Amino acid sequence: MGVLEKVRAEITRHKMVQPGDLVVVGVSGGPDSVALLHVLYCLRDELGISLHAAHLNHMFRGEEAKEDASFVQDLAAKLGIPCTVEERDVPAYARKNHLSSEVAAREARYRFFRDVLQATGGSKLALAHHADDQAELVLMNILRGTGLKGLSGMLPVRDQVYIRPMLEVRRKDIEQYCHDHNLSFRIDSSNLKNIYLRNRIRQQLIPWLEKEYCPGLVPIISRMTKQIRDEEMFLESLAVQAYSRVVLSEHPAAVVLHRQKLLAQPTVMARRVLRVAWGRLRGNKQDLTFDHVENLINHLKGGGPERIFQLPDGIAARLAYETLTLTHIVGDNEPHASYFYELAVPGEVTIPETGWKIVSKVIDKKELAVAPRQLPSHVVALDYARVMQPLAVRNKRDGDVMVPFGLGQTVKLKKLFIDRKVPRHLRDRIPIVVEQPTGRVLWVAGIRMADEIGITPSTQKVMLLSLEIGNSNNT
Repeated sequence: MGVLEKVRAEITRHKMVQPGDLVVVGVSGGPDSVALLHVLYCLRDELGISLHAAHLNHMFRGEEAKEDASFVQDLAAKLGIPCTVEERDVPAYARKNHLSSEVAAREARYRFFRDVLQATGGSKLALAHHADDQAELVLMNILRGTGLKGLSGMLPVRDQVYIRPMLEVRRKDIEQYCHDHNLSFRIDSSNLKNIYLRNRIRQQLIPWLEKEYCPGLVPIISRMTKQIRDEEMFLESLAVQAYSRVVLSEHPAAVVLHRQKLLAQPTVMARRVLRVAWGRLRGNKQDLTFDHVENLINHLKGGGPERIFQLPDGIAARLAYETLTLTHIVGDNEPHASYFYELAVPGEVTIPETGWKIVSKVIDKKELAVAPRQLPSHVVALDYARVMQPLAVRNKRDGDVMVPFGLGQTVKLKKLFIDRKVPRHLRDRIPIVVEQPTGRVLWVAGIRMADEIGITPSTQKVMLLSLEIGNSNNT
């Protein structure tokens, strides 16, 4: 089976695209991405898709990188494919954020891809990772120490956006494809340097293993990753079920777990539950290491006073007698500092005292993709006509009350926070959206919406409010 046939089979097997999709293709100019762009170009009519090429100059390699950018522009022009080429100062970004060049390049590249997707209206991003890349990643993860997640390698489809149609294709077959179709390509000189671990694995370790121990190493690793991926998905589904039994409350500010119920889980499942909680709070499961998890697991078993553990990305774990709370650290402001800010609709307001942000949008009811009850806890949909403007965002005040949605009676916010297990240290920080003319509490952000402002059959315009981490730079 040739390269084109393998790519077609992968796209079909994993339902990577749908007719009408605009697929943005990441093109570095190397043989892998050039082959991917050409294959998708050949399949575009059959698949019913359109293409847009995207290339980022990371500004590491001077004139050579500029020539790469020009090459990609020319290639896209020859194929009649729209192309976005940008340069971003990744070396400066790496220095500013104290990152390695590899990590900084990856963060900048994916941020660029997301920007292109948004600007073009693209629904999918196609990446040129192949079977040899997969083998290199798995071996690198093994050398660094990894669990099943690391052994499962890269996913063919991630987040229903990122697709990798060439994961079953070998590098040598890609190079042959380029030769057979007279496709020129660029060679990144940094890929030839053995200062990077991945390059040493590619150029030294894999050839040695294939020669001395296992000639079919790359296909074997590819087969292993698929098996482990299935097992990982099954275990993850069990972890989500266990999490639902352990969690006391979950909102964008904090996730509160029942300490004894978490401790009652088998250790292997408790580790996974902690990672699920981390992912719910942070948005992904990156950066929480094995050592962080083990430290929390070990301290769960002991007694003593409340303790606070610093975790990556400005998150802390507070271990109390009955609970374990993962919460964002939002600076050194006084926990009871009052704040009050006007909220334009549509518009947004960042709250310096917390680092959070409230965003407001107005859409037609028909644009609401899911039922209001299916929205995540940090987003709420209101009937625009039933809200009196202007709005404001503030923190709670003594005596605050609201009529929670579906309850039909007035409740003090203090009781609402207690009932929802909101940690005491967060109660004065949680943003509250109110009507300025009436003072009516519309939404305790991430906690509860008020009654009599929800969507009804007669609703025409919808006001969407969302709570976000205003200073987040997660990728």
